[in-house]
Amino acid sequence: MPTTIISLSKVLAILMLFHASSAFTISSVKHRNLSTRTQLFMASVTSPQLPPPTLVEQVKITSANVASPMTSTSNLPSQKQLSDTAQSYKITTPTSPTKSTNVASGNGIMITDIHYDGDVPKTESDEYVVISNLSNSPMDISGYYIYVATTGTQGPTFTFPKGTVIKPGSSFRIYTNEIHRETGGFSFGSGKAIWSNNGGLAVIKDSNGKKLGEYKYKP
Repeated sequence: MPTTIISLSKVLAILMLFHASSAFTISSVKHRNLSTRTQLFMASVTSPQLPPPTLVEQVKITSANVASPMTSTSNLPSQKQLSDTAQSYKITTPTSPTKSTNVASGNGIMITDIHYDGDVPKTESDEYVVISNLSNSPMDISGYYIYVATTGTQGPTFTFPKGTVIKPGSSFRIYTNEIHRETGGFSFGSGKAIWSNNGGLAVIKDSNGKKLGEYKYKP
């Protein structure tokens, strides 16, 4: 019996020693695994991987194209620039173009010439004044009249008869005392010269007495 007890005690001691050794080995392995995982975790935390160089370049390009929120992308001038520009210019009132003293105009009917020095002795019956239609339409000039205004008052006067129409681009002559059908057949019917050889003024008005223009001539 004592021998058997001693033998069992040894067996138990051996088993306990083996168990302790196995537990130590397993613990060591587990410790090493845990240590390795911890190191990997710490390495991942303390040493993050940098993005590839290409990604960094893409980010730089993209950020270069993005306008700063503090930078205005508008090309419109500021209020100060507009004010400075306005002050640099002087406001001037446009002037009307100088009208020729040799041409009278109205609704397209104009006095365009005066042949004031006739060839006929004394009476100068071949003097004439020319009116033209410079519009693009025929003009009914019935009741229109032309008169000599050299002295500042209405002198000899010619009035166009009813039904007188002048075509666009056409002209009529009104002679002092001659009839020429090819130029309209109009005449003042004056027995003496009416247009001064020293210069003068002719006026044309419509049938309502509205002045359409005047023609000033000089020798």
